[in-house]
Amino acid sequence: MNLCKTAQRYFDSLVHSGRFTKDASETIYLARQLLEMETTVYKEVFPALRGREFVPKSPMALGAKYFGYQEETMYGGGQRKIIADMATDLPLVNVSRTETQARVYPLGRAFAYSVFDLSHAAYANEPLDTTLASAARFAIEQDIDALLQVGDAAYNLLGLLNQSNTNTYVVPNGVSGSPLWKDKTSDEILTDLNGIAKAAHIATKSADMSTKMLLPLDSYELISTKPRSSTSDTTVLEFFLGTSRFIKSVEPWYACDAAGALGAKRAVAYRPEVDAVFYKMPREFQMLPAEARGLRFVIDCIAEYGGVHTRKPKTITYADGI
Repeated sequence: MNLCKTAQRYFDSLVHSGRFTKDASETIYLARQLLEMETTVYKEVFPALRGREFVPKSPMALGAKYFGYQEETMYGGGQRKIIADMATDLPLVNVSRTETQARVYPLGRAFAYSVFDLSHAAYANEPLDTTLASAARFAIEQDIDALLQVGDAAYNLLGLLNQSNTNTYVVPNGVSGSPLWKDKTSDEILTDLNGIAKAAHIATKSADMSTKMLLPLDSYELISTKPRSSTSDTTVLEFFLGTSRFIKSVEPWYACDAAGALGAKRAVAYRPEVDAVFYKMPREFQMLPAEARGLRFVIDCIAEYGGVHTRKPKTITYADGI
């Protein structure tokens, strides 16, 4: 008891002498004890990967490195001819076939963790391998989506938004003197929409058509909210879909925002069926067995992709600068 009193007197003397101070903010609680941590982990948000939704996939056997397809053309023997009785010079018809070949390319990502990471994850009750595998898969899916958009020029791969030998709708100026939809009237925008929609039908002499249209984000938002007229409760988009003979659906796609020449906005109309446009992908995401390298384990992840191809390029129409 005397010892406690002696210690208290010594403490008081230190405080009174100014040689010992204590911050007013100090308490018996540690900051960590007063921290409430939410259990939800908020992940970074990325644009939706919609390329696979917009381009149909054509089957291809795993292991094949190249693929090809044949196109057949029938020739009717030139101009029509009215023949004479017992004629021997009837025009000959013919059939020719051309073959197109292309190849697939490997895609890859990898992730790694050390032996110490394993024990740390176990202590924290976190599924380390599952989390990293999901990140690797998402990275490869981002690669695929970008390739479905515009391909990779270094490997001669094309995307849906830059095919060749397609139709082009030249967007005219409106009464405001601008081709941009934000400066056009509802009637002028409808003229553009119908011009894009019917281009394939006209180019193929009614043998084929476009049935789907993809638009830049703000262009889609504009027509989905802009009234058909000042006295109508129908939007431009609703009116267009209700009257078009060809287009059955219109979707927004951020990839269209700068896909045109010199980074202009680009609209595309096409027919999303395998006989018209498709992509090849014989190997979907595959995670290989873990490989020990020193004090860490490395897991390689692969896929194989063959690009976007069109058998009927005249079913595709591009319109830049809307």
